[in-house]
Amino acid sequence: MISIIIPLYNERDNIIHYNNDLFPIIDEIGKKYGETFEFIFVDDGSKDDTVEKIGEVVTSRPDTKILRHEINMGMGNAIKTGLSASKGDLIITMDADLTFRPVDVAKLIEKFRETRADCISGSPYLEKGLMEEVAPLRLLMSKTVNFLYRLLLRSHITCVSPIFRLYKRSVLTEMQITSKNFEINAEIISKLLISGKTVVEVPVPLLKRKFGSSKINIKKEIKNYLMLLYKIFRTKYLHREWV
Repeated sequence: MISIIIPLYNERDNIIHYNNDLFPIIDEIGKKYGETFEFIFVDDGSKDDTVEKIGEVVTSRPDTKILRHEINMGMGNAIKTGLSASKGDLIITMDADLTFRPVDVAKLIEKFRETRADCISGSPYLEKGLMEEVAPLRLLMSKTVNFLYRLLLRSHITCVSPIFRLYKRSVLTEMQITSKNFEINAEIISKLLISGKTVVEVPVPLLKRKFGSSKINIKKEIKNYLMLLYKIFRTKYLHREWV
C-alpha cells in the first residue's frame, strides 16, 4: 500500500474539485501499477469549511482518513500527524492545491521501482520549461537558494524544499523529525543526504494554483530561505540537531 499524505489549510476551493482532479487520476495509476492507495488528509486548523468539504467529497471513498488539528500547527506537524496514521510501506506527500500534478505520482512510482531509492523527489529544475507558470521573482529566488543548498549539501540534488516526494516508510520512521512548519521537506532530504541515504529526482512541472489564494509572502520566504541555509550548515558541518 502507498499512503498519500495531504496537509490542508483553508483549501475548500481546491477540495471541491478532487473528485475530478485527484481521485480518478490516482485510481488509474493504481490500476496501471497494481498498487493500492490510502489518502490521509490532515486539516491543520483551517478557518474556513475545509473539514466539512473534505468530509463531503470523500463520503463514498473508504480509502480515506481525515485528521484534524484544532489549531494551526504548521505543515511539519501536519505531515507527522499523517505519517503516524498511515499504513503504507511507501509514503507520498503532496500539496493540497495540486500545483504538483497528481498524474506525476506515476513518475515517482516508476523511478522507485527502477532504483529502490530511499526517496524519489520531484524537481521542476531537471528540465527546461517546467516552471513556466512561476512568477519570475520567485523563480529567481528559488533557483538561487537551491544552488546554495547544493553547495552546502555537496549534492547533485536540484530541489530541496518542495513537498512532492515518495519515501520508504522506514527512512521516515527511523528519523527524528523536528520541524513543525514548511521546512520539514528540507529537513528530511538534508538528513537523508547527510546520512548517506539514496535520493533520486524526477522531472515534474510546478504549476500555479488554480483555486483559492496563495499563502506565499515574499519577505517571509526570503527569511525562510536564509534560515534553511543556516540549519543545513548547522546540521551537516556542526553536527547539531535541526532545531
